[in-house]
Amino acid sequence: MKSTPTILKKIPVLHDIKQRYPGIKGLFFDMDGTLFNTEPLHTKALLRIGEKYNITPPYPVDVVHELLVGKADHLLFEIIQAWPGMPQHWSVDDFVNEKNINVIELITKTPRSNYLPPEISLLIQNAYEEGFLLALVTSSEKIVTEKLLGISGLEKYFQIILTRDDCPKHKPDPWPYLRAIELSKLNSDEIIIFEDSSVGLDSATSSAQHVIKVEWY
Repeated sequence: MKSTPTILKKIPVLHDIKQRYPGIKGLFFDMDGTLFNTEPLHTKALLRIGEKYNITPPYPVDVVHELLVGKADHLLFEIIQAWPGMPQHWSVDDFVNEKNINVIELITKTPRSNYLPPEISLLIQNAYEEGFLLALVTSSEKIVTEKLLGISGLEKYFQIILTRDDCPKHKPDPWPYLRAIELSKLNSDEIIIFEDSSVGLDSATSSAQHVIKVEWY
């Protein structure tokens, strides 16, 4: 049975989480749109690919952004294959490699404060120092995940990191979070999952009792 997510519009402090969820031992985070405000960079990367290869999205930019949010790149590739100008010889790996090149370039050139508010850094650091187990579960590839965590300085806080490359099944399937729970050796009611997209929430609510729908970006 799926759990019902709680909506949060403001990044919480650890004290408030501990008061509301006594007995919690682990905090599990999605990456893009939850830990980092990087969904706009993914949209920009896709639009840059479109400009480079004369691919014409059949929707306005805001609709393109909504299509992209929370989706693993192989699911996104299935959507854009039919767009006018899309190279017909491209495989999903061709597309993913091209998109990741652009995403990493944008991450490198974008000030960290644009996609990582200090409140998130403080929450992660405080949780780590108080002995919470921290896990990152993302549909992004390992190369992008490592780049983001390295630049942000948050990598050292996460005991468990699962990327698209580590999972045989991807969100909205519950497999990634179920695997993270298994690795954590915690019970599903001892963790909170933070997610922002419908795809991620489907995965999270099928895996754990406590799920927070992030609306702080």
